[in-house]
Amino acid sequence: MQSIVWDGQKVTKPGMYSKMPLADYHRGDICDGPSVSSSGLRTLWSKSPKHFWDKSPLNPNRVVDDDEDEKKALILGRATHHLMVEQVGFAAEFIQRPDAAPDGRVWNGNNKTCIDWFAQQRRDGKTVLTPEMVTAIRGMAVSLGQHPMMQQGILNGLIERSLFWRDPETGVWLKSRPDNIPSNSGDYSDLKTARSVLYRDTQRAIHDRGYHQQGALVLEGAGALGFEVNSFSLIWVETSSPYCVRVQTLRDEDLSRGGKMNRVALRTFHQCFTDKHWPGPGDDYADAEFIDLSDYARKSIDDRLAYQLREAA
Repeated sequence: MQSIVWDGQKVTKPGMYSKMPLADYHRGDICDGPSVSSSGLRTLWSKSPKHFWDKSPLNPNRVVDDDEDEKKALILGRATHHLMVEQVGFAAEFIQRPDAAPDGRVWNGNNKTCIDWFAQQRRDGKTVLTPEMVTAIRGMAVSLGQHPMMQQGILNGLIERSLFWRDPETGVWLKSRPDNIPSNSGDYSDLKTARSVLYRDTQRAIHDRGYHQQGALVLEGAGALGFEVNSFSLIWVETSSPYCVRVQTLRDEDLSRGGKMNRVALRTFHQCFTDKHWPGPGDDYADAEFIDLSDYARKSIDDRLAYQLREAA
């Protein structure tokens, strides 16, 4: 499995690239044509082209996402993964926020020395971890290390690799950045943080966040680049004590559904990008549209009406 060492220029040929920082991977101009990742395809499917374009790196007037909970979850996941597979490189990527400000006072986000410290970490390319996050990361890492499948090497492989390939139908660049590229199998996996790893909660998260779409795109990219493809699993770890871990492999039929959803979303992206038109859910309706109560709501209302009218009679 040969990697192409990224030279800092636009991607012009399909391949697996190494030495590409995450921020560059997400750039709108990283390829010599329009590109879209799993998160973009999932937004196009679950919301609308307008929602996608609002935060797309292709949009020069995009809105910077300020969802702190989502950012925290992403940082926890990245940091835990780094700690598990590349402990030597952890300090190069992350730094713990000190308890005291650089001027010796108690840490305060409004203190100028604290603001300057944060700015310096950004310039150094480091992600800042709060003391609470460090506690959670250590707990998650310990639990993950005790899980049998982790001990068997489910996360072993090439890390920090970016996959790029052109979709033959639309010509759009597709990109994916799996947690690891397995070097001795076609079994891909992705680490996910969660508040709960109960079956009903992970099942809901897969649906709500489109992880079957993500898995389908990972396997599509690996296959397009000639790598072995067998399965896609999610490694869940809770973000608070007792930091339970659960490993779940997605069914082939659900990955197939995810692939079809990606295809619809990709065609939507291509059409909108060509037309330079990114409609919201109701933007293209010339007249008011009818809306129905859900079947569940109708049945609930009808049952209550039938009971109360019968009682009144």
